[in-house]
Amino acid sequence: MSNEILKVLIVIPSHNEEESLPSLLDEVKRTGCDAVVVNDASSDATEQVARAAGVPVLSLPVNLGIGGGVQTGFLYALRNGYDIVVQVDGDGQHDPSQFQTIIAPIVTGEADCVIGSRYLPKAPDSSYSTPFARRMGMYFSTGILYLATGLRVHDTTSGFRALNRAAFSFFATEYPVDHPEAEALLMLHQAGFRVIERPVRMRCRSGGQSLFTFVRAMLYPLRVIVGFMGLLYKTPRRTRA
Repeated sequence: MSNEILKVLIVIPSHNEEESLPSLLDEVKRTGCDAVVVNDASSDATEQVARAAGVPVLSLPVNLGIGGGVQTGFLYALRNGYDIVVQVDGDGQHDPSQFQTIIAPIVTGEADCVIGSRYLPKAPDSSYSTPFARRMGMYFSTGILYLATGLRVHDTTSGFRALNRAAFSFFATEYPVDHPEAEALLMLHQAGFRVIERPVRMRCRSGGQSLFTFVRAMLYPLRVIVGFMGLLYKTPRRTRA
């Protein structure tokens, strides 16, 4: 793969991110990568802001949540012949200057999915501050994932990920819906895909309001248990080629 000219697409699922998108899209465009914004039925000017920046927009008629937004981006990438997808939140927390850190292992064939991790010991901001409720949910999902698969991931809730064509094609037909990050890792593991982490720098949200509220964070462990049980008792539909 490293000897080919690879097409990279930055997928940016967004819901009411009119404040964060202008600066984020400017940074993304400077990387030279193609991008697409998936507008998840926003009630603000998310779509208009993205179009004004000259970025293609896929507008969903109803709110599908982060899972639906990400999967829509994967479908777009598949249908338009992209080789690598980088998943980036629309709130500006994921730094485009870190793209190559998570793309490089895909290019060299080391991994099928690379997670940008805040919490690896060598991460530039390994002391990154996360709200207590979300941190507890992350610790829980990390433990459950390890017990179920033996896969040790430090940052299961990170939405900053790079995937090769085989991996995002796998998700184009089936992807978890609500807070899908941990369940997606289990699905990849079951199907034989190689998942690794790389240390990255992340930033504070640059505007808008997080969808990960205190109540949702408290319910997160239950959602993880239910989601994992469904996947563990389900035969993987296919494996990595």
